Amino acid sequence: MRIVSPTAPGRGEAMNAAAAGLVAVLQPIRLSDEADFRLGGLRVRPSRLEVVQQGRSRQVEPRVMQVLVALARADGDVVSRDALIALCWRGRFVSDDAITRCIVSLRRLARAYPSAFRIHTIRRVGYRLTEGDAPGAAGAPMSPLAAMRLALSAAGSLLRLARQRRWA
Repeated sequence: MRIVSPTAPGRGEAMNAAAAGLVAVLQPIRLSDEADFRLGGLRVRPSRLEVVQQGRSRQVEPRVMQVLVALARADGDVVSRDALIALCWRGRFVSDDAITRCIVSLRRLARAYPSAFRIHTIRRVGYRLTEGDAPGAAGAPMSPLAAMRLALSAAGSLLRLARQRRWA
């Protein structure tokens, strides 16, 4: 599992160089420039701030739409809170509550369109968007490769946490 993050402090030169290259690719999200896209059975129209499924349309707040676009751009990879701040708030200082409010709004939207997508919280790392009928979604079996990636990611997170506690 790749983590989309604009910075990687204290991770070594190679990691910082890779993160710097990633930041160059990640441009702040301008909804007026974003093309419409599909997410499961849902049509997302960023420039109109709406999502549509089977003729049912729903308006979405601009910041919430930016977060949805950022997560969709990551294509199933984890997006850190720092990356969301860089992409959606253009690096300005925002409270954790602002990000949490957007994620809660997206989860409400996902409940309204259950087959479209799901938002997963990866503790102490960030968020990941998956299509509702993708492997790993409710009721769908996870592939062995996806299960192994998830297990390795969790093991890596536990190792990092153990190191931080030992060195703190």
